[in-house]
Amino acid sequence: MKINKILVALLVVIVGSSLALAAAPQKGKKYAPLEFKKGEMYLTPQIGLNSYAVPFGANFEYAMTENIGIGGTVMMWIWSQGTIIMPSVDGAYHFTRLDVDKLDLFAGASLGFAIFSAKGGYSGSSGLYLSPFVAGRYWFSEKMAVSLRLNFSVIGDWTGVGGLLGVTFPI
Repeated sequence: MKINKILVALLVVIVGSSLALAAAPQKGKKYAPLEFKKGEMYLTPQIGLNSYAVPFGANFEYAMTENIGIGGTVMMWIWSQGTIIMPSVDGAYHFTRLDVDKLDLFAGASLGFAIFSAKGGYSGSSGLYLSPFVAGRYWFSEKMAVSLRLNFSVIGDWTGVGGLLGVTFPI
């Protein structure tokens, strides 16, 4: 019970700080021109769309080149029988040569380790996972985009098939 309160507080801090960063004026900072751009950093608080226990977390991405992004994601599931925390390292290729205004389409993969904690006789195990994904961001303004990421499991028991819906902010 105590870990659930800590994880919920962590989510509130992640979402609150990302919203504050997006709203705060930053002197000398030029925002993303509604596309993926080398040198930019992106923060995406997100929720999952794939299970009865709604996962939540955040993704960070750094644009290494005009097409390649690296970063990480942390997702958490909390329900009465257990908790799963899934940190991962992510790599993505952005299709920047597509001439579609305000749309950033990309594909990549996440490599991580699922940390499972069971309660009341529920069984499961922690372990390594590999999850390829396809995703997109639609930029409503220079400060905010909506993000949808569809993923499936290649290795590991916990990722399955599902999606993540989030709001992306350049930081």
